[in-house]
Amino acid sequence: MAEQHHHPKPADTTRRFGPVRHGEMKRLLWVTVLTGVTMVAEFVGAYFTNSLALLGDAFHMLTHFGSVGMSYLAIMIATRPAPPDKTYRYWRAEVIAGFLNALLLLPVAIYILYEAYHRWQNPEEIHVGPMLGVATIGLVVNIVCAKALHHHSEHNINVRAAFMHMLADTLSSVGVIAAGVLILLTGWKMADPLSAALISILIFFWSFGLIRESVAILLESAPAHMDIEEIRASMVNERGVKAIHDLHVWTITSKMYTLTAHVILSEDLPVSATEDLAKRLETLLDGEYDINHVTLQFETSHEEQDCAHDDQETSRIPRLDS
Repeated sequence: MAEQHHHPKPADTTRRFGPVRHGEMKRLLWVTVLTGVTMVAEFVGAYFTNSLALLGDAFHMLTHFGSVGMSYLAIMIATRPAPPDKTYRYWRAEVIAGFLNALLLLPVAIYILYEAYHRWQNPEEIHVGPMLGVATIGLVVNIVCAKALHHHSEHNINVRAAFMHMLADTLSSVGVIAAGVLILLTGWKMADPLSAALISILIFFWSFGLIRESVAILLESAPAHMDIEEIRASMVNERGVKAIHDLHVWTITSKMYTLTAHVILSEDLPVSATEDLAKRLETLLDGEYDINHVTLQFETSHEEQDCAHDDQETSRIPRLDS
C-alpha cells in the first residue's frame, strides 16, 4: 500500500490565490467606503422624511457595511502567514464571515416586518420628495458596488455574501423609489410599509440560501456543483485503476477543493509506477474539476483490505461467556 499526496505548499497557495484575493480586497475596501457614506445619508434621510421603507434600506445598508467590512477582514486574515498547527492556514475565515453576514440580515428583516405591521395599522405622514432623492442616490451607489463585486462573487462565497447584500440593497432601493412614486401619484401611504415588508421577505430568502451554502462547506459536504460519481468514473477510466472507494471531496474555502480516495490498482505496481499514476490522476482532477489538494492511497485488492478490516473489528468485540 502506498500513499500519494498532491497539494500546494503555503508559498504556492499564496501565489495561486494571493493575486485574486488582493483584487477582491481592493474592491471590497472602496465598496465599504461608498456604502458607509450612503448609509449615513439614508439614516439622516429616513429621520427627516419619516419613511419606514427608507429606514429599512438604511438598516440594510448598515448590515451590508458590516458584511463588506467583515469580508475585507476575512480575506486579510486568510492570506496572512499562519503557524504550523494551522495546516490550512486561515482560509476558513472567509466561509465563517459569509455565514455570519447572512445571519446578520435575519434580525434586521424581523425588525422591519414588525415596524411595517405597526405602520400599516397607523399610517404616518411621509415627505416624499427628499425620500425619493436619498433613495435614488442609494440606488446608484448600490448598482456601482454590485457591479464591482459581481465578477469575484462567482468564485468566492465570502465576496458573494457581500454581493448578495448589495443586490438585496439594490432591490430595496428600487422598492423605496417605487413606494415614493406611488405615494406621490396616488397619496396611498400604505405603499411605504408594504415596500418595507416585501424587502424583508426577500432578505429572508437570500439569507437562508447563503446560510445553507456556508453550513454545507463547514460540514465538509461535497461541493454542490460537483458530481461525486462522475469524478469516480473519471478516475476509474485512467489506465491502471480498477476501482475507487472511500472517496471524499470537500471545500476548504472558495475555489480550494480537497479530495481523498483509496485507489484499487488493476495490478500490483512498484512505487515508481504508482507515482506516475498519481500524477496523471492529479492532473485530471485539477484540470477537470479544479480540485487542487489530492491525497490518494493505493491498494491492490479492496476485498482483502475489507476482510482484514473486518477481522480487526471482530477481534475488538468482547466475548460474552454464558
